[in-house]
Amino acid sequence: MAEFEIRMEALRQRFVARTRGDAKLIIAYAKVDDRNTLRDLCHAIAGTAGMFRFSALGDAASAVENAIDTHAANPLLESLVTQLLSEIERLPPRY
Repeated sequence: MAEFEIRMEALRQRFVARTRGDAKLIIAYAKVDDRNTLRDLCHAIAGTAGMFRFSALGDAASAVENAIDTHAANPLLESLVTQLLSEIERLPPRY
């Protein structure tokens, strides 16, 4: 494996680990309806997920971000958060 690939794999592993940890924050922010902080976190996930080929995760995070931006009703936002958490659970387990 080339040095670049090794570095990218290390970054990918850190992203997966961090995002798994972010799941707890997502739950907490959604529970207290802290939409601004939840939006910022989802924006960061969406912006990075595609780089590591986690397109479904990025799409789910973008959907939450967009719902917040459009002032979506709580039931829709809760459903989108649930989808995002499901995508986080689908991240590779070996990390």
